[in-house]
Amino acid sequence: MTRTFKLLTVLVLLAMVLAACPAQQPAAPAQQAPAEEAAPAEEAAPAEEAAPAEEAPAEKITLEFWHSMGGNLGELVDALVARFNESQDRIVVNATYQGSYDDAFNKLQAAMETGGLPHITQNFDIAFQAMVDTGVVLPAWKMIEKYQDFDPNDLVPAVREYYSDENGLVALAFNSSTPILYYNVEMFEQAGVEPIYDSLSFSEFKALCDKLLEAEVAPYCFTFGQVGWYFEQILANSGGLYFNNNNGRTGRATAVEFNSGQGVEVFTFLTSLIQEGYAPNLGSTWTETDSTFQTRQAAIEIDSTSDVSIIEKSEFEVGTAFIPHSDSSDRNGVIIGGAALWLVDSGDEEINRASWEFMKFMAAPEQQIFWHTGSGYFPVNLKAHEDPRLQEFWDENPNFRTAIDQLVTTKTTLDDGSLNYAVLGGRAGPFPAIRRLIVEAYSRVLNDGLTPQEALDEAAEKANQLLEEYNAFFE
Repeated sequence: MTRTFKLLTVLVLLAMVLAACPAQQPAAPAQQAPAEEAAPAEEAAPAEEAAPAEEAPAEKITLEFWHSMGGNLGELVDALVARFNESQDRIVVNATYQGSYDDAFNKLQAAMETGGLPHITQNFDIAFQAMVDTGVVLPAWKMIEKYQDFDPNDLVPAVREYYSDENGLVALAFNSSTPILYYNVEMFEQAGVEPIYDSLSFSEFKALCDKLLEAEVAPYCFTFGQVGWYFEQILANSGGLYFNNNNGRTGRATAVEFNSGQGVEVFTFLTSLIQEGYAPNLGSTWTETDSTFQTRQAAIEIDSTSDVSIIEKSEFEVGTAFIPHSDSSDRNGVIIGGAALWLVDSGDEEINRASWEFMKFMAAPEQQIFWHTGSGYFPVNLKAHEDPRLQEFWDENPNFRTAIDQLVTTKTTLDDGSLNYAVLGGRAGPFPAIRRLIVEAYSRVLNDGLTPQEALDEAAEKANQLLEEYNAFFE
């Protein structure tokens, strides 16, 4: 096991915390399935009646695909895999649920040492640097360069830029999401408040909350979980950087920047919502926020676009809107969440080509429309957006379109033409562990009495230590 793998094991595998999707009981690791045996050619006839022997059919390629989509999402993935298998007769893909993103990454790490690596694996957004550092990934840009069969410009710009390095596309996005606001339309009407859609500043958001609370439509205006993702997203929407070196994109991140400028303003806003009674203190939950909203305890909540069940399960009309930004900034946009498909280099050109065919299939417009309408994850392929069927679906389900509008209007470039690194997202090997430090910082403010600045400074000190230890293995 190389020093790199040991580092990742210690700092990533053991320190990784639950990310955007709650952990579920993982299935047993998939074993590498052998390719089917070729059928033998027919026996040759005697010399006097000689006839050319039939050519043996080509041996099928069997691919192992690890993913982290459970429940209904897993059923949708299985349907897509079956669609691929039925679309041709050369490749068979076995899809295996591996538990949460963290579980899947941990199993990938274990397989590097013991064998049995998958051919394609799904992994979440903030594991980008750690995935690259494993050394087992075959970048998508190499396949594109070699086969000239995929145009990265077909992808939503924010998606393309997130999963790219200086050479081009590294992983192929599959399930991408962003956070949006969900609100109770009936409560807005009762309070005489106009529906919202565009991003509000922090002051505008609190003024809206004041009107809702004055009308006594609900005990709370807003509900949210104290998870790292929302802080990251609102920081990006406010134009703030999470890491130095342009969010770790023009050089390895050596320090965090979330404890200055926009970071402090964002964290002060989020913690003040609880301290000032606008939101309940629910801790680092992903599920209680839904129940608080759906039982009419709060008029607004923030959650992932993939959680469309909020709309379906609520016994009232639900509207959707963009997430807020700081008073000292304009709206910048959002960072994509969710995950991408990574090609694990098998060392065999034919197998790698087959893996690439499957990855392209999953990102194609037809599959992305099926995935979006069934899951809420937005279609990453721009050609899907032009499809009349999707246009009709959005007309009938306007809340599905909010995430699309929020993303495609994200300012991936600044007025001077340079990249807007804030919305491209942070990149660092121990990012999942650093995200956990923000969760702890909430408690330090709300339970221990620290100021937002003090709590973020404390988190920054720990985060910088993690970065120093991680980066030491790549010097």
